[in-house]
This record gives sequence, C-alpha cells and structure tokens, in this order.
Amino acid sequence: MDGKFDKKRPMLFYQQFADIIREQINRGRYKPGEYIPSERQLSKDFKLNRMTVRKGMAMLIEEGLLQPFRGRGTFVTGYPAAKRAGGPPRPKDIGYVFIKDFNFPLSKNPYYTEILEGAEAEASKLDYKFFLMSVDYDESKLRDLASRIISDKIGGAVFVGRLDDKVEDIITSLAKRKIPVVVIDRYVPYSGVSAVLTDNAKGAYDAVNYLYSLGHREMGFITGPGSNQAVQERIDGFEKAVRELKLKVRDEFRAESDLHIHGGYLAMKKILGARKHPTAVFAINDEAAIGAMRAIHEKGLKIPKDISLVGFDDIEWASHTMPALTTIKIYKKEIGAAAVKKLTEQIEDKAALPVKNVMPVKLILRESAAHV
Repeated sequence: MDGKFDKKRPMLFYQQFADIIREQINRGRYKPGEYIPSERQLSKDFKLNRMTVRKGMAMLIEEGLLQPFRGRGTFVTGYPAAKRAGGPPRPKDIGYVFIKDFNFPLSKNPYYTEILEGAEAEASKLDYKFFLMSVDYDESKLRDLASRIISDKIGGAVFVGRLDDKVEDIITSLAKRKIPVVVIDRYVPYSGVSAVLTDNAKGAYDAVNYLYSLGHREMGFITGPGSNQAVQERIDGFEKAVRELKLKVRDEFRAESDLHIHGGYLAMKKILGARKHPTAVFAINDEAAIGAMRAIHEKGLKIPKDISLVGFDDIEWASHTMPALTTIKIYKKEIGAAAVKKLTEQIEDKAALPVKNVMPVKLILRESAAHV
C-alpha cells in the first residue's frame, strides 16, 4: 500500500492517512463513482487501528471526497464540498422502487421488467449506480419505505408498480425533503415530482377504433382496478371511443381482471358465460389478454375466427402467443431511460424543474384480430 507515516510530522496519523487517500484519489487510484476498500481492509493495509482509519475517513467525508452508504460501503465522489457549486456532493446511487402489484414479484411482471432494463441501461450510461428496492404492498412496509430511502442517502428514486394514494403520500413526503423522485404511470400533483406517463387514453381509443374498422359492433372489455391511474386512463379512452362510435357495450360483456394472466382468464370466462359472446374483446393489458386466450380456447372457440382480441403494452410474450397478439405498443425501455435521465438531471441540478413527460403509443397489428 502506498503512503508512509512520519512520526516527526506535527500531523496525527489519522490526518496523514487522510492525506494519503486524498492523494490516491487525485492520482486516480480510486476514481469517482468507485467504492474504496472497507475500513477493516484499510486498517490492515496501512497497519493502523480502525479508530485511526475511521477518523481519517470522517475527514474525507466531511470534505465531500467520500460518501458512505449504510450496508454497502463508501464510494469516491471526487469532488471536495468547497469546490462544488450548491453544497455537498450528490450521491451517485439511485433506486428503482417497485411496489409489488397485488404482491406479484418483479419476475412475474414483464411490463415492469422491461422498464427496469431501460432504466438500468440509462443509469449505467450516465455512470450512476442503480439498485432495486422491491416492496410488498403492506401498510407497515410502505411506512418504512421513506425512512429507508432517507437513511440510505440515495440520490433519488424512480417509483413504479402499484401506485395509489398511500404510495403517493410517501412520494410527496420525499419530494418535500428535496429528494428527487420520478414516478412512472402516475401523475402526482405535487410541484416537486416528475412523471413519465404513457398516452394510455389514446391507445385504448385507437384499439376500439381499429376493431370497429374491422366491422365489430359487439365488443367486450376486460378492465382492471380503477385505483390504477394508467388503467383508468385506458378505461377513459375506451369509453370515449364507444361514445363517439355510438356503440353499446353490454354489461355482461364487461369483466374486471387483476392485470395478470389468471385474472384475465377468469374475466374472459365470465364474459363467455353470457347467453351470447362478443365478436371482439379489448383487454386492458397483454397479460389479461393472454389469460383470455386460454378461456376462449377452452370454450372451443377460435381466435380470431370467432372472437378477435386486442391487448395493451406489447410485452415480449405478446408476439409468441398462438395466434400472435394484436396490441398497443408502449415503449417501455424508453420510458425507463427517460425516467432515469430526468432523475439524474434533478440530482445534479437542484434547480432543474420537474416535468410531466407523456410517451407515445403505437398499434401493432398481428394475427389475433380480423374482419367479422
């Protein structure tokens, strides 16, 4: 290990230790964004007791050259606090906070997994460390979430998943503490929170109009929980198209799902339990549509000969169903990247204004919808 300690120098050993680490940072041995060895390892390398190392580290943390993160170690900022405009260095860790949707893990949520991939790639590109915080939708765990984010001193967080009024309160509390937050698929009406949204209403509107153009007049609708803002926007788009086209959707042709495959299956079984069935069904998302496919097949009906089907999201599975699913494409990786880009802008510049960014959608034509 580089660095020698001089007993004749008026500086104490912890001050000399801090000088050596500072010089190594300046020479590039430890680069900004990298974690340095543990206190235990540094104590061994420099042949110093841990209290001396700890005091030296505390000096560098106070200067802003180092930033500790509880449970993960200490990384190099490379920026002394006195030389940075706007105060202390900004942490280079950002969180992807996933509130479990009906307690389904992220691995069973292909929609959010693709958003995560885009977010993680953008964080790496911008030289930010990115980590997942997956939280059950449980009142006590939600209460602990804000405290965890604050105590870990992360730079900011992207929120996705089951975002309702309870979670919105947590998001607002973080923003009030000047912690940058970006929310995906929900607009939080607080001035300090950015949102990356999808044009959900237009996507649903386009889906209904497409089915209408194929000659369908008896349409079914697999909905989802209205507490989900994105779902409600899709419901609004569906209803707008129905009004404009002067269609009447029978009550028995409507059923709610939980946004997952089994929920879509149960919803479609309910619709097929009516005396007659619709000629086409619009499903609130692709997972519900995939579940609906199973129910249609079990009934002995064929897609699209007997029932046309349109989904929403264009998850990876959608192109591999039999038949391949016609759907509304959401640019999920781009959404994740946009959220991280905005978050890092707010971390680097506290004066950066929060934004509401609405991403476009596109109708993807495959084999699950056809003319009557």
